[in-house]
Amino acid sequence: MDLQKNEVVPALKKAGVKTRTVYASGLFGTAGEYLVTQPFNSPAEFDGPSPLVKALDAPGAARLNEKLRKSLISQNSYMNTRFDDASNLLQTPPSVIISVRYRIAAGKMQDFRDLVKSDVLPVYKKAKMQLTVNQRGPGANPNDVTMVTGYMKFADWDGGPFLTHELGQAAADRLNAKFAGFRTLIEVIVRERVADLSF
Repeated sequence: MDLQKNEVVPALKKAGVKTRTVYASGLFGTAGEYLVTQPFNSPAEFDGPSPLVKALDAPGAARLNEKLRKSLISQNSYMNTRFDDASNLLQTPPSVIISVRYRIAAGKMQDFRDLVKSDVLPVYKKAKMQLTVNQRGPGANPNDVTMVTGYMKFADWDGGPFLTHELGQAAADRLNAKFAGFRTLIEVIVRERVADLSF
């Protein structure tokens, strides 16, 4: 945490990185696990030096990465592509997120996306709740998507899953039944935003 707060974050800002968000799991998920999201506009950005190299030069970045490596058990990086037309983004970043990962049957990704847009997204928009829908890419299984619901506090989660809270159990069951046959639940993780490591 100290390395990230005192060395990594300042270096990223110095290199011109505009935004980075860090979430930690533990309450409902693997304790001590951090999810770091850092948007980029194009894979061409990876042709040049990394942000740490830009800020610290190659030897400085190598020294920092070595210090970071000693504090890690494991790490994995993968690309996420957000479905903007199926997401409802709010200006204020949520303090708590519930990430639900699904595996979509082969050839059914567009069906999944269309159903989220027509039946799920309007519920989130009406309630003014954040929904982010992402498809995983290189580094992960491209048949996996995450649907991330954002809350400002844990108390907002009272009443169970968001769709159940908004629609009632029977209506939520009917909506979820529409996904049967092409969506398999993989995991549900609750994470909290780490303000000191996010900007």
